[in-house]
Amino acid sequence: MKSPITLRGVVRRLRYSKRLLVNRRGDGVHSPFAFHFITRVVRNHRPYYCFEELRTKVKHVKKSPSTRPPIHRTRTLELLFRTAHELESKRILIVTAPSTTSLLPAYLRQTGYTEVIQVLSVEELHTATLQACDLLVCEYLPEAEVLESLIRQCIALSPTLVVALYMPSPRWRRFVESIEKRITPRLTLDLMDICLHFYDKRLTPSRYKGIY
Repeated sequence: MKSPITLRGVVRRLRYSKRLLVNRRGDGVHSPFAFHFITRVVRNHRPYYCFEELRTKVKHVKKSPSTRPPIHRTRTLELLFRTAHELESKRILIVTAPSTTSLLPAYLRQTGYTEVIQVLSVEELHTATLQACDLLVCEYLPEAEVLESLIRQCIALSPTLVVALYMPSPRWRRFVESIEKRITPRLTLDLMDICLHFYDKRLTPSRYKGIY
């Protein structure tokens, strides 16, 4: 049975089509790192050996009728897998919604580089002891002050931190834009419902839009 057509779905398709036409070739991407990442990671749809089995698991998970976390969309889960694989992320922190089970650990454990995955709900952030991480994935966003503090703590532990923020609605997009102003990343890749922030000071300050 096909999902019903919604206004949000129509708007998303229009935005996707616009980016497909404007950003598909990577024109205007002057940062060598960003161009490499966009072409080799963001737009690389090659199926990894583990994807078929993982996709089967995702199909059997009861999905939310909305776009709320945890992330169920296989395209997004696979993008985050490719991101962690390309960055050779060893230590990963996942922030998710209360009373939910994230599907991300099942994917990220398959990269071949992952050593530790710490999964915390937004409620646990206030009391948990944070471990150093190479990659921070927020599939549910805490309050602005909490998220800013979390990112700053992670940068202090790992200056080359990469942050992936899930923003499935216009409200979350505006929230992420406000966070960028509070703690400015060196490189931002806006991929519609996922925003990647790179804090490595060796990168040229830049911001690009794309699709995956």
